[in-house]
Amino acid sequence: MLTYDMSQRGDYSLYEYLYLCVRADIESGAISPGQKLPSKRAFAQNLGVSLVTVEGAYTQLVAEGYVRAEPRRGYYAADLSGSGAGVGAGSGQGAARLLRAGAGRGTADLFGEVGLQVGMRAGSSSARSREAVPGRTGQSRVGGMLAAGTPSPNDPTGSGGVAGADESGVVFAPKVIADLTSSAAATGVFPYTQWAKNMRSVLAQETEESLVGQLESRGSLRLRRALARYLQGARGMAVSPEQIVVGAGAQTLYGMIVQLLGRSLRYAVEDPGYGRLTRIYQANDVELAHLPMDEHGVRMDVLRAQDPNVVHLMPSHQFPTGRVYPVSRRYELLAWASEDPVRFIVEDDFDCEFRLAGRPIPSLQSADTLGRVIYANTFTKSLGPAFRIGYMVLPPQLNRAFDEYLGFYSCTVGALDQLTLAHFIESGEYERHVSRLRSHYRRVQDQLVGSLRASDLGDRLRFEGLDGGLHFVLWLRDGRSQEELAAVAREQGVIVQGLDGFRQGAEPCERGDCAGSEERGFLVGFSGLSSESVQAAVAALQAAWA
Repeated sequence: MLTYDMSQRGDYSLYEYLYLCVRADIESGAISPGQKLPSKRAFAQNLGVSLVTVEGAYTQLVAEGYVRAEPRRGYYAADLSGSGAGVGAGSGQGAARLLRAGAGRGTADLFGEVGLQVGMRAGSSSARSREAVPGRTGQSRVGGMLAAGTPSPNDPTGSGGVAGADESGVVFAPKVIADLTSSAAATGVFPYTQWAKNMRSVLAQETEESLVGQLESRGSLRLRRALARYLQGARGMAVSPEQIVVGAGAQTLYGMIVQLLGRSLRYAVEDPGYGRLTRIYQANDVELAHLPMDEHGVRMDVLRAQDPNVVHLMPSHQFPTGRVYPVSRRYELLAWASEDPVRFIVEDDFDCEFRLAGRPIPSLQSADTLGRVIYANTFTKSLGPAFRIGYMVLPPQLNRAFDEYLGFYSCTVGALDQLTLAHFIESGEYERHVSRLRSHYRRVQDQLVGSLRASDLGDRLRFEGLDGGLHFVLWLRDGRSQEELAAVAREQGVIVQGLDGFRQGAEPCERGDCAGSEERGFLVGFSGLSSESVQAAVAALQAAWA
């Protein structure tokens, strides 16, 4: 029986401390892969804690992939080495072991061992020429910098309903009751009074030079310092302000990433995924691959076959499937990136603040010991789309490349907005606002799910990813196609999007509309719903799908 001294928990809650203890033992091997963990009731009795404490710890461990739950059998420690395949040619090491082995070594030392030039290794698949791709010639910028010794989610419809025509030919559109594809922020929650107070403080306290002078290309140092402290506390990320770049939203930052890394590289995105992301990369004239997913994230076999240099992922809450990448797949991805000096992962952490149960899922960047993860996030989900402020965290070895190639840019966010946001974060108002917003979304989701379960559709519905963030997946047993079901829902005033509508490659669907399956999967985004609109939306779906 596992046993821990719960009196040593310090400032952690009981469930958090138990989660951290079990997680540490799984990572260290003290709990071996496949080992069965104590039952919840026996564990609670042995530790002298409540059953709820053990349930909370086990739920978080399952969510992060450290533990797997088997119905009617219990809980078992996961194998963190992923597929068990070697992470380097002939290495024979599991990904987790390789990453632990490099944890105490500097980035420059590791890069020095593998060689810094693009295409140095004869016969390397990643060193092959990209010149066959139209419009892509020359060396990548990152490759050039390393060789020189550098130290180490979209709204798919947008129509607001389906247009029709009456007998006279006059075009009309049905009234929209609810748009379940929308990523709109909740109304009536933002603390305008506090924001205005912080803005007045900025105008009264800051110098004229700080307000109207030339900003650094990376953005306000004060905001970057506030972000570094926030990321340390909220995401467990130890970063310096010098690694942070502020920009006018995620789309601006993605374009900067392409300019920084170079258009000669091959990029890849998840499939199904965020359609606007595909269009952004295509607009930047890069070779782009779409990576199909399994239950753990992007498929590693396809990733290796496609051989991209840069892969853009949403590991903490994938859009649109809502899946969380387990720790084993994260280790595999980090090990894949470590095999070549010009491989990077863009971590898109778009709604990390809004995990609705348990602890936040740790960021992939916080586990990156080799400097291969570019972390990106925005304030769109927490402050609203009108606040066009985003930021990215660069690995240390990309800082010189940014200064040399992109340092001439002026920051795309105004000084007043940046300094006001810095004050807002420093005062603690931002975290209090996020906490209130999270509670609001929890209530709206509970009301929506409860009403759907109580409706006439209840016995035909299944829900997936309810605790992950601001959307979940609704599975409906029905013989009609996703397109037919979406069309009749729009006729009743509810806009929905089937999961197959987010697929961009030729990979067949996993469940919805597959041969032998009558489950149809739909994205349900609830951030724009009010409590008052939930009942009307459920009634409309019931009328459409009954």
